[in-house]
Amino acid sequence: MLLLQADHVSKSFGDRLLFAFDRLEIHSGDRIGLVGANGAGKSTLLAVLRGDEPADTGRIDRRCAIAMARQSGEADGTADGPSLRLLSPGGGRKSGGERTRYALAAAFSQDAPLLFADEPTTNLDLDGIEQLQKLLLDSRSAVVLISHDRALLDRFCTSIWAIENSGLRVYPGGYSDYLAQRNRERAFEQFEYEQYCAEKSRLQQEVYSRREQTRAMRKAPKRMGNSEARLHKGKAAEQQGQLAKRAGVLAKRLERLEEKQRPANLPQVRMALGSASPVTARRAACIEGLTVRYGTRTVLQNASFELLTGTRTVMLGANGAGKTTTLHAVSRLLKPKQGEISFCGQPISSMEAHKIIQLGLTQVPEGRRVFSQLTVQQNLALGAYTRKDGADAVAADYEMVFQRLPRLKERRRQIAGTLSGGEQQMLAIGRALMCKPKMLLLDEPSMGLSPLLVQEIFSIIHDVNQSGVTILLVEQNAKMALEIANRAYVLETGSIVMSGDAHELANNDQVRKAYLGG
Repeated sequence: MLLLQADHVSKSFGDRLLFAFDRLEIHSGDRIGLVGANGAGKSTLLAVLRGDEPADTGRIDRRCAIAMARQSGEADGTADGPSLRLLSPGGGRKSGGERTRYALAAAFSQDAPLLFADEPTTNLDLDGIEQLQKLLLDSRSAVVLISHDRALLDRFCTSIWAIENSGLRVYPGGYSDYLAQRNRERAFEQFEYEQYCAEKSRLQQEVYSRREQTRAMRKAPKRMGNSEARLHKGKAAEQQGQLAKRAGVLAKRLERLEEKQRPANLPQVRMALGSASPVTARRAACIEGLTVRYGTRTVLQNASFELLTGTRTVMLGANGAGKTTTLHAVSRLLKPKQGEISFCGQPISSMEAHKIIQLGLTQVPEGRRVFSQLTVQQNLALGAYTRKDGADAVAADYEMVFQRLPRLKERRRQIAGTLSGGEQQMLAIGRALMCKPKMLLLDEPSMGLSPLLVQEIFSIIHDVNQSGVTILLVEQNAKMALEIANRAYVLETGSIVMSGDAHELANNDQVRKAYLGG
């Protein structure tokens, strides 16, 4: 059943064309993923199709009610029915995630034949994401979904709408299918362009060569008699005519050659990696059988553990137990002797360290290690060095860091080496945040700091985690670390000897005696 049809629709923002297409159709049972670079016009397209914004041109035939789950978390209507399972218990002032949950529940409660969802996983925790996925898969509504979560698009969608270079194309299948087809198209476009360039160059060279041959034909030698000269001249004229004719034929072929444009560079679409998505993957990282040796000395022996997405995990142990070694091995600053490491579902055991940073895994090293001769601003800029999402996104993250760490904003032009120890630790964390991490490894962040600064640093770590960043913390201040952590691992002489809920371990007699002073 046809639910919506749009013909010859276009929309511009100022003098910039966002999108233009000939026809789009949505039928019952469709599960459509809408993708495109930031600013491509995805949210605007949904607003135009729903009638919340006017199109510049074209006609839209809406044959059913359309429910909307907005990225802002603003709810349309009220929540009831099966969608109530999205809602968190409790009342009062709602967090961002709770507002998102309510907006989604209200959208599903309408039971409309067609549902638009704009980045519905925004601010959701793992439980909320699981409930959302179940509602989407169980829904009888046709769905158009904007998401940067590749795993969700692959699991849920039957087709992909892609906004690219102000055009809109439809691809069957999920996001991986879209990428494969798009890559094949790009490869063919590049092949055609290269063939066109080669043929154009060949024809141009031949035309030039024939014309040069015509011009270069010699006149009759001076020693020739009159009769010989006349014979030579006639023969030369005949040859010149043939060359000119051939040059003309080639010139016409060149004119008729179908022009092929160089394939345009598509705007970058930032997607979460594979099942690796920080939004949907339950495990941010998985470490299995990790063994590290320094020469003949085994520092870490067959260590296996996992880090759940969005959690705060602390690793405890005496000096030399292998805690820092573990962090270095996970971030590939050290090469393990054996073992497998995956981050967001992707194997990284043999990956270079700078590529791991690009995936979203960042480490704040022990001792802070800021660039002491550079300013605060310059140190932060180095944190964003590997990013490719544009100057505007980087500028926005500067403001995010300065808002979260206002002391750095006050000292943005100060030489980093002149900062206090606490301020340098803030700078090291801020530099890591400029990498736009999905997971943050922190090695002894409280080292050498006063109790008040330690509290401040731990408060910052908690706030960073609340923004969706998974935390792995190595910390000698076991009491404070266990207070903010969800889960804990205890290392002894290179082996994990204990693990579990952080609060349970804090009450464990053995842990209390070894790390909490009784």
